[in-house]
Amino acid sequence: MDDELVALTLQLEEISLHSKSSKGKSPVNQPSDGDLAVSSYQDELKGYKAFTEDRKLAQSIASAVYTDGPIIADVAAQDLRSHEDRRAALQLSHEDPEMEDLPPSVSDELGANVQEWMATISETLAMTSVKDFSDEETEAGPSRTYAERQVDRMKKYATEFQCVVCIERFRYSLMVTAKCGHRYCAECIKSLFMRSMKDETLFPPRCCKEPVPLDSVAPHMSAEELASFKLASVELSTQERVYCSNRECGTFIVPDRIDVGTRRAICGTCGTATCSICKNRYHNDADCPDDPALHQTRELARDLGWQTCYACHSVVELRYGCFHMTCRCKAQFCYVCGVQWKNCQCPEADARRIEERAEDIVDREAPANLPHAERQQRVRQIQHDLEENHECEHPGKFQRVFDGPRRGFRCEMCDARHWKYILRCRHCYLSVCEECRRNRI
Repeated sequence: MDDELVALTLQLEEISLHSKSSKGKSPVNQPSDGDLAVSSYQDELKGYKAFTEDRKLAQSIASAVYTDGPIIADVAAQDLRSHEDRRAALQLSHEDPEMEDLPPSVSDELGANVQEWMATISETLAMTSVKDFSDEETEAGPSRTYAERQVDRMKKYATEFQCVVCIERFRYSLMVTAKCGHRYCAECIKSLFMRSMKDETLFPPRCCKEPVPLDSVAPHMSAEELASFKLASVELSTQERVYCSNRECGTFIVPDRIDVGTRRAICGTCGTATCSICKNRYHNDADCPDDPALHQTRELARDLGWQTCYACHSVVELRYGCFHMTCRCKAQFCYVCGVQWKNCQCPEADARRIEERAEDIVDREAPANLPHAERQQRVRQIQHDLEENHECEHPGKFQRVFDGPRRGFRCEMCDARHWKYILRCRHCYLSVCEECRRNRI
């Protein structure tokens, strides 16, 4: 635009010189058609020059606002926090357990403060960036509507949200939102992804049964962490896993390095050949005798009443609940016979296990001097609830339980101790921590 302004200035100077040289050639108050055309053209150039200068000034202001965007966002965030603190102080000063709404005087004052803040922030943030000023405004409209859109955008990026894990507050740009709507700070969601590489019950990383996309977390991970997670994803997604038979190595062998015909697996780290059937060193020309130690382990599992998953051959133990088992590989089978679920005639639950589970639930929080008759009544009531809800899947049935025993609450999934509160299912009485509820169940 600088070149354009220079060109307009030169044109106006030339017209001025032309006008001076042509004076006196026409009668007074009777200019010629040529003089009228030149005068009209001069007025048009002056108007266009003024428009160009205003446009240059407007873009200069927009560019300055864009450059100072982080400072403006910080100021807006501080302003928002101050108003939130004032709102909280007013609410505390007029707190009344019997009232659901604030007194009218307090509500009016809060409303006036919010309106005043909205008016101020609208003027301050009317132009967020050059892109917002020039590209997105394709339709004409009242300036107030545009200012409101800018306020909404800046409030989104300046407002702090609470992380569902650490309960700390972070700015929008430092958080990851799961598909279910829960927000995680960058450190907590990255920690979930890193732990899922070692704890298979957390893989794939998920919240409320919905997987968390890797693309949303990758910007917060280093190149090494991202590469490690991708490799672990291949390992944990493989049902028939083969590890290097060299005990000093033990590296996972990706399926691409296993020959389907000979079942020979080559370690990409040390080059050792492993038999993908028995998981021992490759037998070359000899037949695979299978692994005798594996046979002994499976016989021991059968003697102890444990079951083996038909899909991934993992050994599982039923601690409580019905005979409907869901393996970590997502396969569902009957704990009694091991076949795929609902393909056998076995009972769905064991009355003896349900009674033992009811006794454990009563005893974990019952006072030491609880009368025997009252204890038995509680056991019978909980046993009845468990029989009715032995296939409970817990959606939306958890409640927070506070004031736990002196040793704290114990999560039944990760065995961790928690002293503040625990989440308990209203139907099957399962007690879990916040992380296991969102990331494991």
